Amino acid sequence: MPTACATGVTDAWREVADWARQQLTARFGEQVSVGYYDLLSPEMDRFPQVLALVRSGDGVVPLVFVGDELLSAGGKVSIRAIRRRLEALGLVAR
Repeated sequence: MPTACATGVTDAWREVADWARQQLTARFGEQVSVGYYDLLSPEMDRFPQVLALVRSGDGVVPLVFVGDELLSAGGKVSIRAIRRRLEALGLVAR
């Protein structure tokens, strides 16, 4: 979600998602796909489990899913944790 700061509006989470995409595709190639979705976008209708988490107060951004599994909510995006989960699912680094 875009956030307001002293210098204007930033889209830091989108930038983090782009960085994660670069890191994970460098390691796993076409085995992975990284998507970014803004909670306020109409696209979110495709993710009822995410909307339910947000409504219940358990979904704090950033929400990181690996497949349909919620890996983390809130805090930092951990490439190491994502990598470990992908490897546990059987993905092999190149």
